[in-house]
Amino acid sequence: MRLGRAAAYAVFATTHLAENSRGTPIQGRDIAEACGIPSGHLLKILQQLVRAQILSSERGPAGGFVLRKPAKEITLLEIVEAIEGPINGDLLLRNVARGKEYARERLEKTCRDVAGYARTLLAGTTITDFTNHQG
Repeated sequence: MRLGRAAAYAVFATTHLAENSRGTPIQGRDIAEACGIPSGHLLKILQQLVRAQILSSERGPAGGFVLRKPAKEITLLEIVEAIEGPINGDLLLRNVARGKEYARERLEKTCRDVAGYARTLLAGTTITDFTNHQG
């Protein structure tokens, strides 16, 4: 499985919030600076996490981003799928390999199985697993 840069940034930003916010909003540019992520790019990612109801955002001078629930309840699967879309193992080879239907079907099943395993592993991993203070 290949994790895209945006999904990795989302994990780093969410981890930073878990370690530092204590329920107080942190501005996007401060998260970006702390994580070494380009601010403009991170703000778009943070908004995706807000739409996925992983984060909340507050406007204004004291505004910023906060976790919507405890870090131990936010899974890596939620974050990855919020950014990259569903992990489903589609092969996307419908009208190819004529005469090799069995091989194509086995390959499709294998891809679905791998996606299922990845989903299970990601669902069992929470943001708390990435924090410096496990708690």
